[in-house]
Amino acid sequence: MGGVVSRRTSASAPVLVIVAVTGVLALGLAACGIPTGDETFSEIPSEEVPFGLDSPSTTTSTTTTTTPIAPATTEVRSTTTVVPLEEVDIYFLSRGRLQPVPVALTTDFAPDQVVDALEKGPPNGVGLDTHIEPGLIVSTDVAEGVLTVDLDGEIFGRIAASDQAEAIGQIALTMIDNVDRVGSVLFTLAGEPTQVKKGDSLLTEPGEAVTFDDYAALLTTSTPTTSTTVPTQTVPDPAVPVPAAPADPTLTTVPG
Repeated sequence: MGGVVSRRTSASAPVLVIVAVTGVLALGLAACGIPTGDETFSEIPSEEVPFGLDSPSTTTSTTTTTTPIAPATTEVRSTTTVVPLEEVDIYFLSRGRLQPVPVALTTDFAPDQVVDALEKGPPNGVGLDTHIEPGLIVSTDVAEGVLTVDLDGEIFGRIAASDQAEAIGQIALTMIDNVDRVGSVLFTLAGEPTQVKKGDSLLTEPGEAVTFDDYAALLTTSTPTTSTTVPTQTVPDPAVPVPAAPADPTLTTVPG
């Protein structure tokens, strides 16, 4: 019996301590004058609340800006195509004389490309002239080594009669010199054979083709070479005998 009582006393000791402490705290709060209960609280005026503690709370919003990501660019690589060129001689005028000027055309060019280069005129700054206007040559056609060139009658009529030999020479030499398998040129007006002037100003017969040699006299001459004159000396001809001097008759030969 004595052991059981001792255990109960030990178990209830903490409870008694807690009750005692709670009572002491209650007496202490009452002694300090701290009110207890809802009826003991009163509202404090706003002007008496320090540091603006009664101000309404504000909500701060944060704006987030999202920068779009630029799309990836595709690199385009350019390729260079090398176009093979070929040099041709286009004939223009220098003081009324035909002079070839080298012009680059694409390889395997057609006769119409040669015509375009001729009608384009001489390069700037070379001091050359031309009688060939754009549109003068209407068409070209090659058959059996003969190139038929059809001319515009109105434009050809504007060329002075004194300049027609040079104009026809420009066309004939340019085409013969550059178009393969062409040895002569036949000129027509509106498809009909016509007469043209040769380099010697003589007219061809209608339907008569002209050749390179017909205008060779109009070509520019090459620079003359400088010749040096060597002075000559008179040398006696060794084949002519020199006469011996006559003997003096006053001399007497004395035998030795």
